[in-house]
Amino acid sequence: MAMYMKLSDFDLNLMRVFLTVYRFQSITVAAEVLDLTQPGVSGALKRLQNQLGQQLFVRDGRGIAPTHLAHEMARQIEPALEAIENTLNDAQEFSVEGKRRFVVYATEPVMLNLVPKIEADKSLGNCEIVLSPTTVTEAQLREKLNLRQADLAIEFSESSTSSYFTQPFFSDQICVIASKQHPRIQGALSALEYYQEKHITLKLRREEIFLVDYFTKEHIQPRKVAAECESLLALMALVGSSESIGMTSLNMAKQFSEQFGLQILPVPFSSLPVNYVLMGHKREQNSKANIWLRDKLLSYVQG
Repeated sequence: MAMYMKLSDFDLNLMRVFLTVYRFQSITVAAEVLDLTQPGVSGALKRLQNQLGQQLFVRDGRGIAPTHLAHEMARQIEPALEAIENTLNDAQEFSVEGKRRFVVYATEPVMLNLVPKIEADKSLGNCEIVLSPTTVTEAQLREKLNLRQADLAIEFSESSTSSYFTQPFFSDQICVIASKQHPRIQGALSALEYYQEKHITLKLRREEIFLVDYFTKEHIQPRKVAAECESLLALMALVGSSESIGMTSLNMAKQFSEQFGLQILPVPFSSLPVNYVLMGHKREQNSKANIWLRDKLLSYVQG
């Protein structure tokens, strides 16, 4: 790869713009990631191409495609630039006095658990922690982390790749809930009684399967379904006002059992723990700001 430019002409910012456009093959997305205008990104690319004397991208339908030179440049430059950015992130000091907005993707039970604790925390300084509902697919979630549209995600999956890390967060378990006024179920529930009752079910958005199927060892037989919900709060409200039973997280059941008039019952099957993890992009793993965020979130669930 020949580059006819002096070292003094080298602009690291142009390389960062180039690599972002290369990764996403979109000037629009690159502008969003870099917090620049589209004309700003286009202008930076034009300056770099003028210095090189060669094209880096060509039009491909409605988008753009990298040239051979772009592929070769990315292969050689990306590891070095990532190493520089990681070193700078590791060295950069973090203070709550600086204004910073952190975005964390989380499931409904986690959000309901953390929001009151975040609001009550007087040590956040000028920092803000915002929780956002988790995405439909894991691929979309990773894209959000890669695009820096989120700082962390809280998941009940320990899957990680070479580009992402996970850290244990907290464990929960599932339980059966029924109305305190239930005419047949009081204090305990057998597997036979479980199948005899009608159910309010929750389908997990991510896997398109039901909560009970994900966190039990046994194969769950078909049930008599009275209603299907997308929210655990809606599920608990329906269970509390009907003769149907449901399943939710134990932490959430304890939090809202009095409000919805619920009794909490052990699961009549061998259940699996709900192990939540903090998930982030590896470029943020040693960032002092991200470490502060992870420690802060951990402080809310420990003790």
